[in-house]
Amino acid sequence: ALRNLSVQQPNAPRREVSFEDLHHAAETFIEEFDPQFGGFGTSPKFPPHGILGILLAVDQKTEDETPWLVAERTLDAMAEGGLYDHVGGGFHRYATDPEWFRPHFEKMLYDNALLVMALLECHQVTENSLYKGVAERTLDYIRREMTAPEGGFYSAQDADSEGEEGKYYTFTRAEILEVLGPEQGNSLCEHYGVTAQGNFGGKNILNLIRQKAAALPDEPTEKQLSLLLEYRSGRYRLHKDDKILTSWNALMIAACAKAGRVLSRPDYLR
Repeated sequence: ALRNLSVQQPNAPRREVSFEDLHHAAETFIEEFDPQFGGFGTSPKFPPHGILGILLAVDQKTEDETPWLVAERTLDAMAEGGLYDHVGGGFHRYATDPEWFRPHFEKMLYDNALLVMALLECHQVTENSLYKGVAERTLDYIRREMTAPEGGFYSAQDADSEGEEGKYYTFTRAEILEVLGPEQGNSLCEHYGVTAQGNFGGKNILNLIRQKAAALPDEPTEKQLSLLLEYRSGRYRLHKDDKILTSWNALMIAACAKAGRVLSRPDYLR
């Protein structure tokens, strides 16, 4: 019986998406905006990269600043929270809380490609170094951990190591002090909200949520973060979904091309 089934093609005529369509969509999404924590709805919160693209497109053609402010607040909140990997770059799959603090630690190729493009668009408007830095560190993560030797990008990276979600990504305060030494270690811990008691089962998810309300210590140096990343890389490695999917690769290729043009980075173009 199944052999006799056929897929029916839709008969409705196709048309281009108009600005009015986008504007109506943006207004609908803005009604669901969370002004306290950014993003849309409650938890779990997934990175709303498709919504961000619509908001940024609408903002370019209207004098209403609301779409831009909503997109900016959402990107800032994701980049400050635990959804973003402050040590190694890249975004996790979603946050389990409204504040973007506690992530489900899996990383997806398509999420990171689309978020890089949104970050670059915001950087072009504001010239804010935050968006540039997060986009670069995310692409560097993709090149370092998600690129096949023969070319092409892997699909995903698991959340669990040794049967425990987040074990690979979280740190105790003692670990950080051992890797960086007391002076630099204490400064980094203060910057990223790392405490002796921890904020995630006795360990710490590095984040900037609480610290943004007060004066932050000096920004951690690339050397400090590189040392912490090197230490973390010695842990039990995360499993990768090594499928190379055409559509997801197309998104990441587009993100690399946009980064190469916007940031004048020929290495991203290559």
